[in-house]
Amino acid sequence: MEYSIGINATLGDLDLVSANIDAEDRLIKAYEIFAKHPTYPGLIVLKDGKLFRMLSKASFFEVMSQQFMFDVYSHRSANYFFDENETSNSLILDANTSVLKASTIALQRPSTSRFDPIIVKFSDSCFKLLDYYVLLMAENQLHIQTSRLLHEANEFKKDVLGMVAHDLRNPISAILGFANILVESTNDDPDTLECAKIIFEASHQMQNMVDDLLVSAINDATDFSVNPSPFDLVRLIDQIIANFKESSELKNQKIHFFFFDNSIRINADATKLREVIENLISNAIKYSEAGKEIKIYVEELDQKVTIKVTDEGPGMNDTDKEKVFGKFTRLSARPTAGESSTGLGLFIVKKLVELHGGKIWVESKMNEGSTFIVELPQNMLVTEKQSSYI
Repeated sequence: MEYSIGINATLGDLDLVSANIDAEDRLIKAYEIFAKHPTYPGLIVLKDGKLFRMLSKASFFEVMSQQFMFDVYSHRSANYFFDENETSNSLILDANTSVLKASTIALQRPSTSRFDPIIVKFSDSCFKLLDYYVLLMAENQLHIQTSRLLHEANEFKKDVLGMVAHDLRNPISAILGFANILVESTNDDPDTLECAKIIFEASHQMQNMVDDLLVSAINDATDFSVNPSPFDLVRLIDQIIANFKESSELKNQKIHFFFFDNSIRINADATKLREVIENLISNAIKYSEAGKEIKIYVEELDQKVTIKVTDEGPGMNDTDKEKVFGKFTRLSARPTAGESSTGLGLFIVKKLVELHGGKIWVESKMNEGSTFIVELPQNMLVTEKQSSYI
């Protein structure tokens, strides 16, 4: 929603006050209308069928509340009220005036009338009243909606940017690989060799640019901040495992969950830890052959919380273990059923674990599977005394 949208379009679903009285009507009529409709901020006063004044509810009752004034005024005409209490500063705005402009103009009124209702002109013969406070709420709502739309647009941009940058890496890598082959195998034709070198260097430059672009997109798209609150870690892991039931069954794999306490309550960001655990289980499924078992352990040991995800995959050599948590990592092992891999999952996982003050590492041997271990610090544990208030 844009700030240029007029009052008419923005507030079309609200009940602008269209009640009016004639300048010759007795003020007791105004009193009766206000009594019947306590939310009305004021009334339109007509004279000879045309707009004459705006009668503010606040001003009306300020006068009427004075001693003897109700008896004096109630049987006199509205015209008399304005003769005695001149209010020529009524603000009249066109219905197409933007909400932002309307609120700005309203704030610039004299202090004595700053909070009075605003007259909104829809046509030469149609006027309605807009409560000043409703206008402020509409402006605030526009700020909120605009902020949300900008956030969604920015998230969409980052998602697209990340996907495009990632998808470009594979063809560029292929070009780079074949260019390298040409450089190494072309010795008898200087012109061809020179062209192959140019292709190789240009491809290498493009790959660096795309890598930088993807790093930027991932850093922007990943909210590396935590919003801790108490939750049951055992229950969270159980829910995550249930969500992986279908993908594990497609490969005829079994997921076993071992916990030594029925409940382990911690104070952490459940969304971020869910991402950590989901990534580790997803990798275990992805890199394990059909029919294998995946085991997940969670326990509180030495006042620390430990989560382990063990698979029966191909395992890792020392080189793989050194770079497994790096950006755009390509390990010697490949997903066993052609699943996709960005090479960024474990990099993000490590960031999220460390953001919680924890640490993560992998224990693995070739052909013996891998175990990823997450250790969360003691200060995350919620004591019985603390949990009694949760």
